[in-house]
Amino acid sequence: MKSNKSHIVILKNDAVGDLVHSLPAIYSIVNNDKVTKITLFLSKQSKGFNFFFDNKKINIKIINNNLTILEKVKLFIFFILNQIDKVFILAPKEYFFYLPFFFRKIKFFAICINNINNYKRPKEFLRNYLFKYKINHRDAVFKRLPSADLQFSLCNEKNLEKKNFNFSPHISTKLKEKLPSNYIYFHVKKKITDELGWGINELKNLFNKFTDFYPKVILTKDNEIDENNLIFKQNFNFFDLKTYEFINNKSKVLFINNIEGKDLYNVIKFSKKVVAFHGMMTNLGSLEYKPVIDLFYCKISSWNDYRNYRNSFYEFKPKYKGYNFIIPSKDINRTLKKITFLLK
Repeated sequence: MKSNKSHIVILKNDAVGDLVHSLPAIYSIVNNDKVTKITLFLSKQSKGFNFFFDNKKINIKIINNNLTILEKVKLFIFFILNQIDKVFILAPKEYFFYLPFFFRKIKFFAICINNINNYKRPKEFLRNYLFKYKINHRDAVFKRLPSADLQFSLCNEKNLEKKNFNFSPHISTKLKEKLPSNYIYFHVKKKITDELGWGINELKNLFNKFTDFYPKVILTKDNEIDENNLIFKQNFNFFDLKTYEFINNKSKVLFINNIEGKDLYNVIKFSKKVVAFHGMMTNLGSLEYKPVIDLFYCKISSWNDYRNYRNSFYEFKPKYKGYNFIIPSKDINRTLKKITFLLK
């Protein structure tokens, strides 16, 4: 006689920002009392945020965002060797949709994608082998369910209510010593600031506006090494979380270098406001219901561009009072006027 208990596999190997939108869905599976074992596949980018899943039911496996041939083979073998009851495809990667064809005794639940020009992932043929699926209509011209709600409706078999998250990861002693008690947080995406033409002078103007409302600014950037490492080190207070090097340039801005995982989450958690280009940082801020100014950067040159950005906005924008967005301008003064209104 088959047990009512079950082994669930969740495929979620994508960016951290996307992972945030999947948390309500994943927790609806975790909170199902019939589920005793969960194997969760996360991307290497999300590895530092495994504290989201501190639950004895969950076994985490780390794979690449874009699977290598070897990883595809290993994943296939994993399905052969393990008794699996259900699989939730929350990262709609093409390869995952071939698995239901080969493992027909397993119930597969999936998020599928429809886009313009009749693009479908997976094709209708492969959708026939899914036990249940929801379609993310990126081809839509109408307002639609956010990604988080769509995934939650797919995974919530027990009709559980959504719960607020309360993550309190350990903060490193060195970081705790350097964090002020009252600060606004800003994250730089070099690719976007370059396209906007925002250099060090524009950023200084931005930070000067921040300090009209908050005594300190915490600044971070993506962890790759570029010219901003040296520029920020020379112009602002500097702290490196790998070497613990600290330089006091008598600035109201503290640039924290080489920050990730728990420390990054805590910097956002303890901030008074989050200002960042749309993505990982704004999504992490939304987990804590932080006041957020989402700099939603757009490059619109056609109707399809407009529709893609509009759909992306509806797909990923969190819903709560205090989450605001603006479209940043190459003219920093125009952007400052928009930001000032929201800072007030």
